[in-house]
Amino acid sequence: MVSIIIPCYNEANYIEATLKQCFSQIGDLEIIVVDGGSTDYTTKIVENYPSVVLISSIKGRSNQLNKGAETSKGSILLFLHADTLLPPKAIVSISKAFKNEQVVGGSFYLEFDKYHVLLFLYSMLSKINHSFFTYGDHGIFISKQVFSEIGGFKNVSFMEDAEIQKSARKKGKFLKLNLGVKTSTRRFEKHGFSKQFFQDMLIAILFKLGVDPEKLKRYYPDHS
Repeated sequence: MVSIIIPCYNEANYIEATLKQCFSQIGDLEIIVVDGGSTDYTTKIVENYPSVVLISSIKGRSNQLNKGAETSKGSILLFLHADTLLPPKAIVSISKAFKNEQVVGGSFYLEFDKYHVLLFLYSMLSKINHSFFTYGDHGIFISKQVFSEIGGFKNVSFMEDAEIQKSARKKGKFLKLNLGVKTSTRRFEKHGFSKQFFQDMLIAILFKLGVDPEKLKRYYPDHS
């Protein structure tokens, strides 16, 4: 079984579309939504789907993702952002990937719901199977056993997706599937496409150079 774990905080505008896309998948799966204290209608929307496991957690993506993993029943964990849509046959493709015993995890590449030349470049770069070009909004999946062995997500407020990859890639083969998840361009629309693109690149470079992610977090605020 694949456990789809979706952390949420005030995602009423996006969560329903994400859930519907999850339900359209073929394969053995469960859906877990981990709410971090939403003040909008996020939880009420989720409650309209009785088969979805809705749990609460302290706000913070690491906390929420780890709480979802603790609740999960699947042998494979798929961590999905609330504004991101899975491609068709995502669960089937993940399950097939794990038939190779060397595989410990992987991700999809990234597509966007609107076109911009910089986002097209972003998408092309996200097809590269390297930790520098792979992040949480790509839909990272990992064996639950390996997740447990490496201690889950580190208790950090930022770049937890990069940190867990660093550990997972040491355990075995980490794949980049030839399928794209589609995410919202809201950050780019809010802050400006060029500004957000180059800021994201700079943050990734600084992290690779060893800058504390807690310091970098101030330049990457949560969605409101």
